[in-house]
Order: sequence, then structure tokens, then C-alpha cells
Amino acid sequence: MPAPFPDDSTVDAGKPFIPAELTPLFHTPAYRQLTAEQSLCYNQLQALYFNEQIMFFETVLGRSLLEALLRQPWPQRLAASLRQFLAQERQHTEMFRRLNRRCAPELYAERDFFFVQVPRPGRALLERMAGRPLFFSLFLWLMLIQEERSLFYSRSYLSHRGSLEPHFVQAHRLHLADEVWHVEWDEELIDACAGRSSPWLRRLNARLFAWMLDEFFGTPKRAQLRVVAELARRCPELAARRPAMRRQLLALADDPEYRQALYSRAIVPRFFARFEGAPELHGLEIWA
Repeated sequence: MPAPFPDDSTVDAGKPFIPAELTPLFHTPAYRQLTAEQSLCYNQLQALYFNEQIMFFETVLGRSLLEALLRQPWPQRLAASLRQFLAQERQHTEMFRRLNRRCAPELYAERDFFFVQVPRPGRALLERMAGRPLFFSLFLWLMLIQEERSLFYSRSYLSHRGSLEPHFVQAHRLHLADEVWHVEWDEELIDACAGRSSPWLRRLNARLFAWMLDEFFGTPKRAQLRVVAELARRCPELAARRPAMRRQLLALADDPEYRQALYSRAIVPRFFARFEGAPELHGLEIWA
């Protein structure tokens, strides 16, 4: 992957970092009450959180899963794809790490995660589970749905490139180029591992998958409430409105339109095509 941006280039702090419709607060009444300065601040903080989410997924989950898969005997072509997959995930993590540190050194100079805060025991458990992908196959499904969703997000960045900060557009342009292949490999890995689990284990993984998708990658919860808390810290005049923003963000969990904006057949069509062909996933509450 080529260098995403020169080391001496300057981030344009006067431009949004992410398309507004990809931010959860945009879907609440509270967003309409923000001034232009406040909405820009929120947008930029949310973009930093989104980069964190990508990094968390690619390091804590993706790296553990891919390293474990590489310890299994695979045909030479698939093994080579896995090695390239892992190398690209490391490159993506470094790219988003550098971008966040450049934009907010006060948050990221000595850490990678500010908004995403998973307790150490929980993180260790997730890494251990992801390190056993033949038993916990749910992580293969998570890889597929998250990386296919990343395609949708990156294409949205490109469609808004005229109004967005160029460093963020370039980062997601490069991410898109690799994620196209990652989705292909995700499907190949699901096929390669499909016959290695018993029916009861597949059903268990299906339920764990639905829970984890909702708990960590679904409607706003802990990390995105921290985004609003940081917004109120930077814009003290919003402190009195913070509880209302919090309530409205949490209420999105019961908003069918917003849930469709996260995972729908239009956003992750290949996942849903496989979903319909996987009996163990039928009956689960997956956004359709």
C-alpha cells in the first residue's frame, strides 16, 4: 500500500472528517440544534472514533484470527492470501493510527484508543476467542459483515470527497482498495471452515455473533457516548444539553430507520446472501 500522505502535510481542521449521515447524532433532533462550529467538532470527533473502531477490529480481533488461521495447513494460494491479508491489516492500523495522532495528539500521543475502552480482561478474552477461529467461527462472519460495511463507508467518503478533509478521503480510498479483496477472502475462509463445526457449535456461534454485532458494532453505546462527552468538554455551552443528546443516541436502538442505516441488504448484500444460506443464522435479529 502506498504512503497515505506526506509526513509534512497539514490536516485541514476547517473541514468535516466524515460524511455527516454516517454519524449517529445526525439522526437525532439534537443534531439540528448544533451550531456549525459545534457540528464540525462533533463530526471530527466521531471520525476519530470511527478510525479507532477500525483499528480495534483489525488489531484485537482481525490480527488474532488471521495469525491463528496461518497456523493451520492450507493450500498454498490460500496461505499466501492470509499472509497478505494480515500484512494489509497491519498497514491499515498504522495508517489510521498516524492520522488520529496527527489530528489529535492530545488524545493519541501515548495511546491508540481514547473512545474505545475495553477493560483488559474483556480484551484478553476477545483475543483468546478470536485466536480459535475453527471453534469460534463467529469471527469469520464478523470479518465479512464489518469489512463489507467498510466498503460502503469508504465509497461514501469518495462520493463526498469535494467537501471532506483530503487526508481522510485518501485514507479511505486506500482502505477501499484493499477491503475489496478482504471481502473476497472472508467468503473463501467461511467456505473453507464451513465443514469443520458440528451443528450445535454453529448454532452457538450464530447466537454469539448476533450478540457481539449488537453489543460492539451496533447502535450507539459506550464509545459514542464518550464522543458526546468530549464534545461537551470542548464546547462547554453544550453541557446542559448533553443528557438529552445521550438519551437521543440511546433511543436509536429502537429506531428501525437508523438500524437500516447500519446493516441492510443495500449496505452488506454479500453478507445477507450468505445469511440466507446459513440455517444456523435464521431467526436471529439481524438488521435486514
